[in-house]
Amino acid sequence: MRIIFVGVGALGSYFGGALAEAGHDVTLLIRNKAHRDAIRADGLILHRDGVEARIDPVVVDTETAGDAGIADIVIVFTKTGATKAALQAATPVIGSDTRLVTVQNGLGNAEDLAAFVPMDQVIYGTTMAPGDMVAPGVVSTHGSHVTQFRAAGENPVTERVANDLAAMLSAAGIDTRVNSDVDRVIWAKVAFNCAMNSLCALLDTSPGQLLDSSETKALVKATIMECCNVAAAVGVEVDRDGVHRTLDMVHREHREHVPSMLVDFRNRQPTEIASLNGAVVALGARHGVPTPRNETLLALVRAREAQYLKA
Repeated sequence: MRIIFVGVGALGSYFGGALAEAGHDVTLLIRNKAHRDAIRADGLILHRDGVEARIDPVVVDTETAGDAGIADIVIVFTKTGATKAALQAATPVIGSDTRLVTVQNGLGNAEDLAAFVPMDQVIYGTTMAPGDMVAPGVVSTHGSHVTQFRAAGENPVTERVANDLAAMLSAAGIDTRVNSDVDRVIWAKVAFNCAMNSLCALLDTSPGQLLDSSETKALVKATIMECCNVAAAVGVEVDRDGVHRTLDMVHREHREHVPSMLVDFRNRQPTEIASLNGAVVALGARHGVPTPRNETLLALVRAREAQYLKA
């Protein structure tokens, strides 16, 4: 199968690089010229738990996406606010039988992809994989993590593609599972990110330092519980103990990871706050669930974002 990646930052490079290293037909659509040129010149350098690999995936400029040909699978790793624009630029690679895959942060991603293919050609889910862009052409990941997704709808071809892709990723070293109950997992990650991403960004700190403090750890847990209450109101029961176990794992294994929202702050880029705390606050208001901590974090992130985006 021809697999094309859209949104090739740290995670897109990691997933694409791992599949390419395993021998699959992978093309990376890359808008960032420095990253694109570095991979073309020196290969993609992937560090996994300290082990370095040099990989040579096919690289195509997003501006000339048609050069990549029609994809069997398009895997989207853009930031949520950029999904539609990125897929619009990538329409030359999307055919009538192409399956679109998202494991992006936040809520509403499957619906965004369904603007480009029928919903029953969408595969959606989430990943706990961390990824860091060390330099153009160089990415790293570390620790244990699981990726989970499912086919939207009941299209048997899409279900087969989901199973095949999960097997391919797992064989490439990325633990991946098809999970029919993935909405619970998505909401668990949303709850985690609403607390951890926003607080790490606002405090300019790492997950380890944030969770070392009993005061900020209590705030993290309270924010997570608000999100779980909203999830319950829309019919999704989150494994609250499971989210706390994830916190403990991150505290141990991903202490120095730089969350994506903190990267956005440092690079003065738009964040994904709208699809995280913003979506939770909106759903909470719709269903009568109080979300005061999420409202506060949303306001603070938007205020900080506005400062540097207007500068």
